[in-house]
Amino acid sequence: MTCSAGVWPFSGRDSELDTVTRALRRHGVVVIAGKAGVGKSRLARELVGRAADGAGSGIVVGTESARDVPLGAFAPWLEVDGPRASDVSAIQRATDTLEAHGTSFVLRVDDAHLLDGVSATVLHHLALRRAVRLVVTVRTGEPAPDAVTALWKDDLAERIELGPLDEGQTRALVRAVLGGPVEAAAEHRLYTSSGGNVLWLRHLVDAERAAGRLVRHVDTWTLDRQPSISPALDELVAARLGRLSDDERRALELLALGEPLGLSLMHRFTSPEAVEALAERALVGLEQDGLRSELRLAHPLYGEVLRARMSPVRSRRLRSELSEALKATGGRRSGDELRRAVLALGGDAAPDPEMLLKAASQAASLTDVELAERLFRAARDVGAGFGAHIGLAQILTWLMRPDEAEAELAAATAAAADDDERAQAAATRFSLLHFVLGRPDDGRAVLDQAEQNTGSAAARTTLTAARAIAAMAENRLEDARAAASRVLTAPDTPPMALIWACWAEGLRRAVSGVGQPVGPLVRAGIEAARHTAEAATWQMNLGYAEVLDAALCAEFDRARSRVDWLREQPGPFAPPFVALYEGRIALETGRPATAVAHMDSVLPYFPGAGGGWTRMLHTIVAEGRAMLGDAEGARAALARADEAAHPGVLVFDAELELARGLLCAADGRLAEAIARANGAAAQARAVGQFATEVLARHTAVSFGDRTQPARLAELARVVEGRRVGAAHAHALALARRDVDGLVAVSRDLEDLELTVFAAEAAAQAAVIAREAGRTTDAAAAGSRAADLAERCENARTPALVASVSPLRVSDREREVIHQAARGLTNRQIADQLHVSVRTVESHIYRACSRLGLNDRTALIDALIPPRLRENSPELQ
Repeated sequence: MTCSAGVWPFSGRDSELDTVTRALRRHGVVVIAGKAGVGKSRLARELVGRAADGAGSGIVVGTESARDVPLGAFAPWLEVDGPRASDVSAIQRATDTLEAHGTSFVLRVDDAHLLDGVSATVLHHLALRRAVRLVVTVRTGEPAPDAVTALWKDDLAERIELGPLDEGQTRALVRAVLGGPVEAAAEHRLYTSSGGNVLWLRHLVDAERAAGRLVRHVDTWTLDRQPSISPALDELVAARLGRLSDDERRALELLALGEPLGLSLMHRFTSPEAVEALAERALVGLEQDGLRSELRLAHPLYGEVLRARMSPVRSRRLRSELSEALKATGGRRSGDELRRAVLALGGDAAPDPEMLLKAASQAASLTDVELAERLFRAARDVGAGFGAHIGLAQILTWLMRPDEAEAELAAATAAAADDDERAQAAATRFSLLHFVLGRPDDGRAVLDQAEQNTGSAAARTTLTAARAIAAMAENRLEDARAAASRVLTAPDTPPMALIWACWAEGLRRAVSGVGQPVGPLVRAGIEAARHTAEAATWQMNLGYAEVLDAALCAEFDRARSRVDWLREQPGPFAPPFVALYEGRIALETGRPATAVAHMDSVLPYFPGAGGGWTRMLHTIVAEGRAMLGDAEGARAALARADEAAHPGVLVFDAELELARGLLCAADGRLAEAIARANGAAAQARAVGQFATEVLARHTAVSFGDRTQPARLAELARVVEGRRVGAAHAHALALARRDVDGLVAVSRDLEDLELTVFAAEAAAQAAVIAREAGRTTDAAAAGSRAADLAERCENARTPALVASVSPLRVSDREREVIHQAARGLTNRQIADQLHVSVRTVESHIYRACSRLGLNDRTALIDALIPPRLRENSPELQ
């Protein structure tokens, strides 16, 4: 449920709250400092609520209107009952009044920099005498009375500097406010616009919701454009900018239109004194980029407000002036050409087609898809020809706007000057048909026709690369390997062909675990994509191939490095893929709830079949929910995965089958879960997905399957990476019922960050030790399993359930009891487990007799602890 306009939750500041809590305990006085709007007062309020704990609390607020009134802030505390000596000063009276509440009392003093001198003295006395506990907020950069600054200068208090929210904290707060998942780009837009300033974020969210632009689509909140500035926020930002001289305003406006700008370039337009004054007021910041000093606005909203208040005539003139100035410098930096083109779009001079095309390519290479589309359109409109048409077609294909893409491809084909360009257009059309429209046969027909009509070796190489990605998507790994190999060994491979071949071979290597390392392939593909406008967006697909490879190999630092790379890319399409990468890593490292949250934020970008992505995203959601014991959530996600089936993307089908096995486990149908995991392994093995096979077989081991050691030993000889060895060791220890071996494997898996598997190995050790009468070992292993499960966001799997149940029952009896806990009748349980009703009754009777229990209710209570039921919506 969403929050009302007047109430926002406290979220994203848990570590800061812990820090100020510890400081208050140490000193009895803590000062929270920060810029306007970062959330100082809210943090102080939470701290007081936590610290007071029945001891009582109060508040004093410094205000601009009361700062000239002696003791104005403390005036409410002077009106106390009881006699007082006539010669007692006002300061003493205020101090005595507060001291009477006792040393456990907590007084919050907001905006202490605005206190009058006498009130500041009272505050200082209270701190000096440790009369009450004090939580004080001050605004960074604002002058404060000496008695206030003495709090931290004289070590009477610990001063904690509170910065703006980072992107993760902003994401958490926005989700808490809206009460559900938010698309990744919407979160990114809100963060970049607010700069993590909580006050301004609140204005943005409230205004976008009121305007109907921030809306819930199915289950996820979406925002398809940069947030607009509401009148209230405009006034807040304008007040922060304050009174500006003509030179200062001109400097800020130039930065609003073209930041960052070199300091020397800025001095051509305005005086050094104006720039210095802006820097002293913290309205601009100076950054060093190599040998060049560059100026930026101190907050993104300054630019939004300045641009909104600028007249169109003034904006066009300043844009033209900036564009010409950048041209005069020779465009020495890579970003200068791009900025010149963007400025030219809104300026007075006619833009140059070649400049626009080059700039569009730069924007595409930076994955700024929206800007690239604008620039390609502008280049097309001024006659840039084939390059503009093919670049725009690829962007539109990526954005899944097929009708517009088809029109641009027709224009590109008509404008093509040779066989190589015609092959490029045909390959792009194949991509549109195969992935976006889900018509792989029509895509192949386009490639066949193009091959018949060309005699160019380079063109044939491009078409072969298209066949490589088709084969890889269709799960024909050997065909993909052969086609990619021909492309990668061809002389003078065209850039698009190189990109596609690197993706096909990189993804094949990821899921097979066999072949050359993925890293060099991905780096080569990304480097080519950065300089190939019509294929620049494939950088993100290439990056995912490396993330998947690193995850299946259990090399998560390599996966995180690829996330860090993508996080540096601008534009609204990088954040969804950052979330996709992070979601895959979270799933594999045992954070299923985080994985689900990430995938929920990505799904709005891939409507329908989503070019083949949608089914995989729902599969990961299903896996995460099943790991959490949420069988119904997993079932719903799998249903959506089935609805999003793509006829040309089958490469993740084995993982989908594995997700069905995880659902069976969440349902308590352990025998079927093992069968499904083995089915996924067989499916992967049949097509050469040996790394996926390792994952499936290891999952079967975690379900209790003791038949896996031999095949995992074979896989350990051919599959690269550290995961396969650990999976084999786990299977061997379980098959031998080796308690010590399972505990050792658990530690190894933990070191690999395979935390759910580590928890399950420890849980299996606990069960086997308990059955062998090794009580101490069982307790130690069970405690380890519980600790690891808690780190896995309270994952709930069959092994973990069994480890916390001290009663000895068979696996089949446990399956039956789990189904009963879900409220199923004996007939329904029989149908689920494919046995007779009499068999179900027999299992329940034998378990009750062995344990001395009277009925199934007592059996459920004994076998499934309350903590696990609380974590499972199905069992509540």
